Amino acid sequence: MQKTLHLFRYAFQSLLERPFKFFSLVFIYAWVVAFYGSIIFFTSALQKQTQDVLSELPEIWVQKLQGGRLVAIEKQWQDSIAQIRGVKKVQARYWGYAFDEATGAVFTLMGKDSLPSQTACVGDGILALKGLENQDFISLTTAEGNKMTWKIETPFSPQTAILTQDLVAVPIAEAQVFLGLTPQQATDLAISIYNPAEIDNISRKIRTQFPAFRITQREELEATYQALFSWRGGILLYGSLLGIFAFLILAWERAAGLNAAERREIGILKAVGWHISDVLRLKFYEGALVAILATSIGILLAFAHVFALKAPLLKPLLAGWSVLYPSFHLYPVVSLGDILAIFALSLFPYLTATLIPAWKAAITEAAEVMR
Repeated sequence: MQKTLHLFRYAFQSLLERPFKFFSLVFIYAWVVAFYGSIIFFTSALQKQTQDVLSELPEIWVQKLQGGRLVAIEKQWQDSIAQIRGVKKVQARYWGYAFDEATGAVFTLMGKDSLPSQTACVGDGILALKGLENQDFISLTTAEGNKMTWKIETPFSPQTAILTQDLVAVPIAEAQVFLGLTPQQATDLAISIYNPAEIDNISRKIRTQFPAFRITQREELEATYQALFSWRGGILLYGSLLGIFAFLILAWERAAGLNAAERREIGILKAVGWHISDVLRLKFYEGALVAILATSIGILLAFAHVFALKAPLLKPLLAGWSVLYPSFHLYPVVSLGDILAIFALSLFPYLTATLIPAWKAAITEAAEVMR
């Protein structure tokens, strides 16, 4: 233990004797770690926030297909589905899309009960895009060319911004008119059940009784979002491999390119009795110190980039893109697995890139080095 502590101290002093090489390597290393650390943090935070928001959705919803396309469903099916054992509640939902010519954006329009006539609840993204405020008026054009106007009231909660950024909620009757639905029609039916363990069983019963319906479970939507964010994060991470390889080549050259002073130091150490294993351990400790320091700094930079600055460099690539962009706030979500993943991606490649040059330096004969 005492020998190990002396080697660590000597390795640290040796690094400080070459400050430009040491700090320039740590600087580049830290930014590389910050880049893929930001990808991991941002993907994990998106998955967690999406999971929390989707947990409020009903367990099952039913849509009607005709010719492979979604069409309006008759509300009369509510009573038939509600009679299935285990179903707690069946609620009709009214939603669709509206194109806004003034901004070129596509809004999501939804019917919501408990809203007064000719009033709307509008997402923050729409308010910012159109320069509107609470108590202002918003107008949208139907597919038939008719314009409908609502007074903006009761904004959405900031916690739901990831889903409500482009949402306009209006009274149900007015949503039916805008979407071209009759009073007896809805977009789909949302089903709540008593026992979550019966989701698959109830889905099979609905599919058997109503083969023309498409059954979607909340777990399927959650899995889709999880896979989507993981796929995008993986594509971006793999796409940056060339940059990571370039950094490893730089690390190799830095470790292998021993100057005259460093070669003389190795020769003196071997002349005074250092073994090959001692020199190899010394170089390994030097690499470990650089890797741990740079990785720690990179993690702090990644945390600040994602959760303080809202990931301006990654959000368009991982969260999606559109005219109306979701400017949601990510809450800090960092797990031990994320930290271990970053260290695994950071430490092992760098230490591998430094071990072979360190071994070559360790087996050099002292007399040859001194010459």
